[in-house]
Amino acid sequence: MSSQAYIIEIGSDAVGIVVREAGESAFQFHSALNAFRALDGKKFATAQAAHRAALDLGAKRPRDHARVRARVGHPELEYV
Repeated sequence: MSSQAYIIEIGSDAVGIVVREAGESAFQFHSALNAFRALDGKKFATAQAAHRAALDLGAKRPRDHARVRARVGHPELEYV
């Protein structure tokens, strides 16, 4: 099995990527925005679980991330 990588997006913001290396069972999150740094390095069973965690974190962010929070109702998970 080869490596798999997915971009995690909330609205039009790419907030991070998840990567599952060949032979690994979990996806590891790599944040693209400081607002999602709390997820950096965390492992998830699926890319969808990582996306859900990013949505949850985005919904909890204070006022400086209102743009991300405003789009939580329209989540996207782009497979690349």
